[in-house]
Amino acid sequence: MKVTVTRSGGFAGMVRRAEIDSADHPAVARLVDEIDLGDVPEPAPAPDRFVYEVEVDDHCVPVAETDLCGPLRDLVDYVLAHGR
Repeated sequence: MKVTVTRSGGFAGMVRRAEIDSADHPAVARLVDEIDLGDVPEPAPAPDRFVYEVEVDDHCVPVAETDLCGPLRDLVDYVLAHGR
């Protein structure tokens, strides 16, 4: 499965995007299995905060910086660190 993370917002408003394939990174598949993207709350507007878009195959959800925790935080950090 393909996982894409896009981070936008923040003080400078810069966008960072990374993509990874779970076939090359088994840790990604394990993290995705621990996450229910349907339970992620809709992000509330917050100045100078990051907003993440987490896309797993063709399912995409926006996530507020303050809502990143547990396996979702681990997934975002992993993809941004190891993806292209």
